[in-house]
Amino acid sequence: MKKNKPFARKRFGQNFLICDYVIDEILHAAHLKPADHIIEIGPGRGALTQAILKSDISLTAIEIDRDLTSDLKIRFLGLVHFNLVEGDILKMDWSEIMEVHRSYKLIANLPYNISTPLFFKIISSRQQFSSITIMVQKEVAIRLMHNGSGKNLKNYGILSVIADTLFEINLICDVPATCFNPAPKVASAVIQLIPKKITIPEETAFFTLVKKMFNHRRKLLLSSLRKNQPEILKKLSLSTMKKLENIRPENLSPTDLLEIHLESLNIQS
Repeated sequence: MKKNKPFARKRFGQNFLICDYVIDEILHAAHLKPADHIIEIGPGRGALTQAILKSDISLTAIEIDRDLTSDLKIRFLGLVHFNLVEGDILKMDWSEIMEVHRSYKLIANLPYNISTPLFFKIISSRQQFSSITIMVQKEVAIRLMHNGSGKNLKNYGILSVIADTLFEINLICDVPATCFNPAPKVASAVIQLIPKKITIPEETAFFTLVKKMFNHRRKLLLSSLRKNQPEILKKLSLSTMKKLENIRPENLSPTDLLEIHLESLNIQS
């Protein structure tokens, strides 16, 4: 009797990729080579997994859905270069998946419901990835790629600032809803992030600074700092405070925000 394919579960935000041309775009962007080690998050029914494994490339796939992992085991576990990890990627330590001194490429069709927290998890180990090629909701892609320039700033925020600071980002392709089963109600996009060789002192404090600023994005920046981050304001020079008069967080570029963070640490940028 023919086994039914696992169905998509809403609680995992599953939409299975069914368009071969999108898979080809992802693989082309990733520039896969035989020596590569790939991490795939959310392999689903294995369409992208199968395409990667055709090249005999080492692949570790992380999947939370037990029904899907059961199916993936049947299809791929006989391949010596395939490793399947069952579990929640948000709760995993990267050391459980990756060797410390090895470089990886990350490829993923990110579930919409965890794309933002997963982005921040990826950040924590970004220097172990030579490239990060991911499919996300188009709206998220727009936010990640926004650098604060232009007049339309509604999509410019913490994701934009952190992504621009830490990565070189390129749009690979747009992906219509018809490329998934079931079809989501929104469009998607494939983007690629290449980690920059940058070290930010007290990085978590920088993220917190940006988050707090954009939580009050409509307020004038100095007023917001005075109320929510007075410890930062005390460390800024008079010339910097003069520059910040009558502007809002969205009027500052990622570079401007990083300079404020460094000045608060008494570090010259």
